[in-house]
Amino acid sequence: MRLSIFFVLTALFLNGCSSPSSSKQSQKEKAVIAQQPYVRILKSDSNVVALEIAVRKFVPSRGHGPAIWLTGVSHIGQSNYYAALERHLDDQALVLFEGIGDHSSNSSPGEERKRAIPSSDAHPSDKGGSSLQSDMAASLGLAFQLEAIDYSKPNFRNSDLSIQELREVMSARPSEPSQQGAAQSFETLVQMMQGDSFFGAIMRMLMSFLGSNPKLQALTKIALMESIAVMDGDPAQLKGLTPELHELLVVLVQKRNQKVVEDLKAEIKRKKGPASVAVFFGAGHMPDLELQLREKLKYKPAEDLWLTAFSVDMRKAEVSPAEVEFIRGLVKREMEQLQSQKGN
Repeated sequence: MRLSIFFVLTALFLNGCSSPSSSKQSQKEKAVIAQQPYVRILKSDSNVVALEIAVRKFVPSRGHGPAIWLTGVSHIGQSNYYAALERHLDDQALVLFEGIGDHSSNSSPGEERKRAIPSSDAHPSDKGGSSLQSDMAASLGLAFQLEAIDYSKPNFRNSDLSIQELREVMSARPSEPSQQGAAQSFETLVQMMQGDSFFGAIMRMLMSFLGSNPKLQALTKIALMESIAVMDGDPAQLKGLTPELHELLVVLVQKRNQKVVEDLKAEIKRKKGPASVAVFFGAGHMPDLELQLREKLKYKPAEDLWLTAFSVDMRKAEVSPAEVEFIRGLVKREMEQLQSQKGN
């Protein structure tokens, strides 16, 4: 498998999925969004490199309405990262969370927790196995979001499409080749995320090897940070994506974000609605959600929090500056090559 495909999957593992820019988005709006990223790499003088994810507060431009926190999340991270996220979520009256399991509006919070998984369709414990995301986290000495966050709390509510709803969206235009390819890619992605595939078996072998070597763990984390930074957390920026993968990203983000916006509209209209709402989705969903908050709900940004998803102490891991530059160069070259492919 090409290294460039690994970078695309990396973004899916860490940041959910991202969407292509809307054709209705003005150049000015694009500039505003671009100036406010949701992922960044922080480099300190103490040889520590960290990947940070934004939590951004929005308030009504006029009138009344709840404060809305776009709470971007990495699906794998340090345990203290999820502890900080949970404290933030506990402070919000309502948490609309991501999870494309076989859920329903009548499910209890406890049932939703079992059925709703970021970028997957079944909880590992439900099947007696483990997901590829969970294995990836363990191999890097990190935690998996679903295992670190308590989704059974009463303020948590699923605000996502189900597996069946996503399949119906993808089959809406079956005559279009890209739509057919997107549907096939979605089924492949589900299998990969669960680990029930040949690809999953190969990845587990690689992860086991990574987990046995602290230096390789550190170098892999740096590669993940650099690839996400090059994409700005948005795999749709890769011009070499096939039409099928491009279509898949549109569905996985824009269609699911529409459901979130509908739920937010309903809460805003309530006479005694919540004082605050957190939208707890992969960070890749956030640029499109921010645009919709600004355009459709007339909200404006008010405050930013930056939380460290994971970090690398290069001195402790015995990673040299030359090795870091090699990783950065490798990422840059691969991305440049992928950008030049133009979807072929």
